[in-house]
Amino acid sequence: MSKDFTKLHQFLHQESVLTLSTHDNEGDWSAPVLYVADTAQDPFALYFLSSSNSRHVKALAEGDRAAASIYSDYTGQWQSICGAQMQVRISVLNEAQTAKAQQVYFDRFPEIKALINDPKTKQEQLIGAAFAKSFFYRADPSFVRFINNSDSFAGRTEWHFA
Repeated sequence: MSKDFTKLHQFLHQESVLTLSTHDNEGDWSAPVLYVADTAQDPFALYFLSSSNSRHVKALAEGDRAAASIYSDYTGQWQSICGAQMQVRISVLNEAQTAKAQQVYFDRFPEIKALINDPKTKQEQLIGAAFAKSFFYRADPSFVRFINNSDSFAGRTEWHFA
């Protein structure tokens, strides 16, 4: 098990969509959310903005585990297959934690901040209002499998965290 997170951290900063998979009374569910990685944390944390009324959030109790994945776009070359499969613990951020998450999130996604603060159309007003009522969440990994075919075919590295 490698302790070198360099390639994983680079990958996390290159990509932007985290797919969360949860389970509720209606069955399995997955939802894509925009995320930002905080790699200053050991090993890292992922922050995302979501409505507390969304199906994926309602399926989680505080600190619940979920499956999550991030994949790069396929370029037609098998060497380009790269992604992370994870088991994560999800928690809603408190007010102090939200300030830091907001800063890094809106630095990465200024278009979301613009939707909230300066919507241009009626549709943007609706979307911005929904984002404004949303909360920041944190996904902390307990297990990560990083697939990187540019290293080798089916090249993978795995980490387990407490």
